[in-house]
Amino acid sequence: MQKKKTYILANAPIINGNRGCLALSYCAIYMIDYICKKNGIDYKLYLTDTQLKKTSEHTIQINNTTITFYTCNYPIAYTWKSLLISISKFRETLRSWRIFKNVDVVFDIGQGDSFSDIYGRKRFEMIDKIHKTARFFHKPYILLPQTIGPFSNHNIQKLANKTISKAKLVMSRDKTSFDYVNKQVKFQKSVYEYIDIAFFLPFKKKNFNPNYIHVGLNISALLWHGGYSKDNQFDLKSDYNIIIRQVLDYFLSIPNVTLHLVPHVVNHSRNIENDYAVSFDLQKEINNERVVLSPLFLSPIDAKDYISGLDFFVGSRMHSTIAAFSSGVPVVPISYSRKFNGLFIDTLGYEYLADMKQDSSERVLNMIKSVFEHRLQVKDIIKDRLDGIVEQKKRKFYKDLSEILISQI
Repeated sequence: MQKKKTYILANAPIINGNRGCLALSYCAIYMIDYICKKNGIDYKLYLTDTQLKKTSEHTIQINNTTITFYTCNYPIAYTWKSLLISISKFRETLRSWRIFKNVDVVFDIGQGDSFSDIYGRKRFEMIDKIHKTARFFHKPYILLPQTIGPFSNHNIQKLANKTISKAKLVMSRDKTSFDYVNKQVKFQKSVYEYIDIAFFLPFKKKNFNPNYIHVGLNISALLWHGGYSKDNQFDLKSDYNIIIRQVLDYFLSIPNVTLHLVPHVVNHSRNIENDYAVSFDLQKEINNERVVLSPLFLSPIDAKDYISGLDFFVGSRMHSTIAAFSSGVPVVPISYSRKFNGLFIDTLGYEYLADMKQDSSERVLNMIKSVFEHRLQVKDIIKDRLDGIVEQKKRKFYKDLSEILISQI
């Protein structure tokens, strides 16, 4: 009788205001479940970082499929605070210890772009503890498609390179990350380039009034506030707030445009990350019936359904622009990190990207205007990339993940 396989999926939140992070989690869970069921693999999936109570089991609905998963904590304490929590919850710590001791493979999605120091050391250490824990238990771990780097802090880079070197397989989601591993961790030979798995998120196209051109604008609250440090944390050459107001003015100057403000990171309260609060305030300030605030999406699929019905899209949250691109909507990503450039330019060969770290505000606006005016031609380019590069990457990811899940690794 075949032994039940046990997998851990880490840094894949399913309760999070960031619909991009959720898109990655949904896709990873769905692909693991789909491959296992198709190949008759009896499996049990544990998620860390869920914020859910440690009940016997949980379910999630993805694409009309109900998937069962379980939760676990980190049994190894890396701070005094976590040590005290582990001691106070001894039974749960012991349970998690047994789960890690018996797991077959540990998967990590890194919240897409957090295996880096661009968001600070604390975020990196939060992401990296799954790798340290897997090594402690001598368990194989896989870096699922994600951005790797950049690293400006030498000590963090050393920790990252150690994690990469010990991984059973490294899946980069863009060419820049792939090149980084090949250059910096030369003895890691099991590294391959894939693509962001949010490209595979299912959707059902929403229909809008055909008498108007429907333009979507995603405004990042994090950039609007200057980053977590509130002082241009990402070293942008362009003034983000000025760009957004210029974009608003430009599209409202076109009589048959309906402008949709599309928050992609939402929360129940005002904070530095809440796109919805910024969009709500701007809609109220502008007070124009042609400015529409999208619903507060309850899932990443809801967000993609909405975005897929638009005629044109501009976004600063990368997964909002992936939702547009992967549903065939002409899009201008507004980049604040090389994760955009690595994916859209280097991997997809899609040059219609505005880079705020390099471009002036004027140049960013001109890029948006130009792509909007040629959106039908750009739509054809996107279709070509979806049918070609994206489909090839999807087949490779499916094949390689299948081999990992099926094998007795």
